[in-house]
Amino acid sequence: MDKNKIEMLKGIAKGIVGVFGERCEVVIHDFSDITRSVVHIEGNVTNRTAGAPVTSTMMRMLKEFGDQVPDKIAYKITTEEGKVLRCASMFMRDDTGKLEGCLAINFNISDFRFFIQAFSDFAFMSQKKDNGTNNGAIVQFSKKPAESMESIIDASVVQKGKPISTMDKAEKKRDCSEAG
Repeated sequence: MDKNKIEMLKGIAKGIVGVFGERCEVVIHDFSDITRSVVHIEGNVTNRTAGAPVTSTMMRMLKEFGDQVPDKIAYKITTEEGKVLRCASMFMRDDTGKLEGCLAINFNISDFRFFIQAFSDFAFMSQKKDNGTNNGAIVQFSKKPAESMESIIDASVVQKGKPISTMDKAEKKRDCSEAG
């Protein structure tokens, strides 16, 4: 890959990392020597430096597709250290279509996965068992005491399966005291 293209990609890499911050890394590969393909890294997510080889994932893609390797956008990988990364690899070609290199974006989403689970648990959206408070029923927040009484009566009718007119005074009184 020529120096002008590499310099242009360095500017793009700097902009991407500038927008997405320390969890982002942009790697520029020059495939003229895949054993030392990394020519520039902006950011530091994978702890690599210039002179590092292509990843095992990229090597498999290059072997499978050669110069026709398609861009791979929004895929997930896990590093040896256990970091979960959301990645994109965009391949660069010369005017004849020959593969020259790659611009790869690696974004560490490990912390986000923790927060997603924490928010899900907090908002009762996880797959965990309901705590039994209302079993997912819609709750009416009454503004007047009469509305609360109507809700209690309606719930009693549904639970008992019989209309209020067929309940005796003791049943009505018990239902109201049980409702709080």
